[in-house]
Amino acid sequence: MSKMTTREVIQGELGLEKVSSRRSLLRIRFWSKIIKMKKNRLVYKVYKKRREEFIKGEKKDKKNWCYWTFTILKELSLEHIWESEKLPLGKNFNKLVNKLVKRKEEDEWLANVAKKSKLRVYRKLKSRLVLEDYVIELDREKRRQLTMLRGGTNKLRIETGRWRGESEEERVCNVCLCQDVENEKHFILACPMYVIERANMFHRIREEISELEYVENMEEEWQLNLLIGIGWRKNNKEIREIVLDYIKKAYEIRRRYIK
Repeated sequence: MSKMTTREVIQGELGLEKVSSRRSLLRIRFWSKIIKMKKNRLVYKVYKKRREEFIKGEKKDKKNWCYWTFTILKELSLEHIWESEKLPLGKNFNKLVNKLVKRKEEDEWLANVAKKSKLRVYRKLKSRLVLEDYVIELDREKRRQLTMLRGGTNKLRIETGRWRGESEEERVCNVCLCQDVENEKHFILACPMYVIERANMFHRIREEISELEYVENMEEEWQLNLLIGIGWRKNNKEIREIVLDYIKKAYEIRRRYIK
């Protein structure tokens, strides 16, 4: 991928969680073990002593181990479990904490994606913080091309024009000269200079997947998601290969007009 690929895209495509989230999860798991210990255990006694000091200090002492444990539980809306020290039976608590930490991480990631204008397409394609199959399945160059197109860091004028300080309306396609902004949607679905390659792409998709007989009549948002987003059921790999072939040919044509 490009060195200018945003942190949010890297995190999203790899499904990475922050180290801080992992640390929070381990802290709460350790706390749950402590409160289930026998009362004569030294670790339990130290914890109870520090807890008393923490409560007396009105839960404001950041140097107290209990502060961050309490804060994390509060952020996960589990403050009542901190107060009662009563955990759900079995392994349900660990599963619950894992789910809530994951959701919190995902919400923060989505919020960061929403703040960046260059991720206008990415936020329509990606809504969950999970590893994308293509990252594992494709070779380096194909993976790079798909990531750059999905993540907004590519050679299209919608991106290169941003580097030059052009307004979005000024970033028109210099290949077809039709005054349309050269963004990802234009490149994949609309530019008339790639009409033969695009028709061949849709023809191959129809032949590969009979259910997509009317793929060319879909709304553009659906088409874009099908081609570089969620794909189609169990045929994602086949569609990706067809689309990547189109991308390669379209870029070859583009290079003839734009040096």
